[in-house]
Amino acid sequence: MDKDALRKRYHYLWIGESISAVMFIALMFCYAYQDGVWQHWIARSYSVSVAVLILIQGTLWWRMKLRLLSTEQRDPSPEILATFRAWRSINWMLIGGVPIVAAIGATLTDQPLISRDTVLGAVFMGAAVLEQINYYYVQLMYDSPHDWRYLRAHRRLRVGSIGKALSLDAARIHPH
Repeated sequence: MDKDALRKRYHYLWIGESISAVMFIALMFCYAYQDGVWQHWIARSYSVSVAVLILIQGTLWWRMKLRLLSTEQRDPSPEILATFRAWRSINWMLIGGVPIVAAIGATLTDQPLISRDTVLGAVFMGAAVLEQINYYYVQLMYDSPHDWRYLRAHRRLRVGSIGKALSLDAARIHPH
């Protein structure tokens, strides 16, 4: 992909992730306000918050990639990569925390453990897991001709953008 196409793609991606994060927050507040009972929104709010956190990481990643492209640099600094490596682990801990949050929420509010809140919380957490996989492991979103050409040529999913940078960094740090 040439530099102008890459610049447009990075711009589109960071703007798209930003809009998605704001939209999820706005919809959550809108529906929670309409519902009027905060106790019904504990697991959902937690799950949406985790998904939004991962979307914000994507926003920062694409914005940083755009900045690197503008400054003729190729690779993020080791400090930035260390931050994303930490976020990858933190994300999994937060994702793993949803059953605990659901159980605490059900206990504190006298709701059944299996309720609309916990079921929708699990659905929203599924979206967070997909974003985590998309960025840090394998790319799940194929939204450009370049992506589709790769998929057809290699017949496999490509490594996610952040995951690729982290694995290249790990290879530089620990060569075999």
